[in-house]
Amino acid sequence: MHRVTQNLLLLLLGGALLKISVFSADVANYVKPGFRPLVIAAGVALVVLAVAAQALDHGRSRSAARRTEVRRARAAEEAHLAALIGRDPVVPAPEHEREREHAGGHTGGHTGGHGVAWLLVAPLAVIFLIAPPALGSFAVRQATQTPHVPPPTLVEARSIVLKDGRVNVLSMLEFAHLALDDPSGSLRGKTVRLTGFAVPSGRDDGWYLTRMRIGCCAADALTMQVMVKGAPEPKTDAWVRVTGTWIPRKARGTDAYSPPEMSASRVERVAVPDEPYE
Repeated sequence: MHRVTQNLLLLLLGGALLKISVFSADVANYVKPGFRPLVIAAGVALVVLAVAAQALDHGRSRSAARRTEVRRARAAEEAHLAALIGRDPVVPAPEHEREREHAGGHTGGHTGGHGVAWLLVAPLAVIFLIAPPALGSFAVRQATQTPHVPPPTLVEARSIVLKDGRVNVLSMLEFAHLALDDPSGSLRGKTVRLTGFAVPSGRDDGWYLTRMRIGCCAADALTMQVMVKGAPEPKTDAWVRVTGTWIPRKARGTDAYSPPEMSASRVERVAVPDEPYE
């Protein structure tokens, strides 16, 4: 039973990885899309390992059954021969009984181990039945227990060119860097469009448009936020597309970082993107 439990858990884990990476786009809720081939490879490897291990165990069980039949036949032959010559039969203790006696003191521990192993099925069942969504307002609220930190250095090589008389679509990170570190003031007067989910700010004059940025997976997510003013606050965690203009930062008496601000001219509800992280 112990081996069956191990093989089943491997199969379920491999199946869960394949479900989120092959049969849906949910893998983007946990890792960057570029890691999808690796997740698929890991899922396939686990499924193959589970099937191979179960086949090997089945072969061992059949071999053990054949050995038991041989021992029984030899015991019957020994008993018949002993009866013919008038002596007591000599029958050695079966090997499996000696193994059982040797392992008898450990039975309770193995049973407990099986119970703990089955608890691992719970998170796998959650992935199969209800795939957890991408990080949202709950993760943001946990992060806001610490002071706001500036966005990471912009590493994209392409230059950001903003044009007048049109809507400039930017990522949250691009907007943050132009707002905070652009001596030319290229954002001033330009219409921009950002996409993210809504998070309450706790203030009456605006709310946060938020997007999470990850390096490799959701565990290292950083919060990117823009304070949106001039538009009603959407439902928390609702994904929206905000069109508006940058509000230049006023002189501050402190060096503490605060998110950039924009004045919204239009807020549209949108579906959750296939790639929820930047």
